[in-house]
Amino acid sequence: MYRLLSAIIIFLAGISAASAASPTLHFSPVSTREGFDYTYVSPSMLAMMGDKVVNSDLNIKASDINSIETVYTPENGTDTELWNIIRSLKSRMKLETLTTNKQGDYRYDVLGRLSGDRKYITNLMVITQNTGANVTVVYIEGKIPLSEVMLQY
Repeated sequence: MYRLLSAIIIFLAGISAASAASPTLHFSPVSTREGFDYTYVSPSMLAMMGDKVVNSDLNIKASDINSIETVYTPENGTDTELWNIIRSLKSRMKLETLTTNKQGDYRYDVLGRLSGDRKYITNLMVITQNTGANVTVVYIEGKIPLSEVMLQY
């Protein structure tokens, strides 16, 4: 009986450890839909990239982040499900607007959550929208030094 109980506990611990290590893919509901290009970069892949800059617009290094998800759609930028995911992620992760640039049909928003000491960005979402139909969303989790990020305004 003791061995069976031990085996069950070890099995359950293994399942919970595996589920804790698996990433949350926020944009997976639209990842396989026609008209959407989706990319996920895992912590393992980012670790192999070292100090390489993965987002030149904001000067973010692979060594500062844990994961990246990107969604691009050239024609489905008004898709309700995509915008529901964006709004939900903004709310759940408590993202605040860091900068916004609007010019005609073009819009560029950077949303983030800062660490308690306000020296790092722990969650970052960049949304670029051109003419309403063309949308790119980049969502990054990590510990990005605020002093190194180049925000556009």
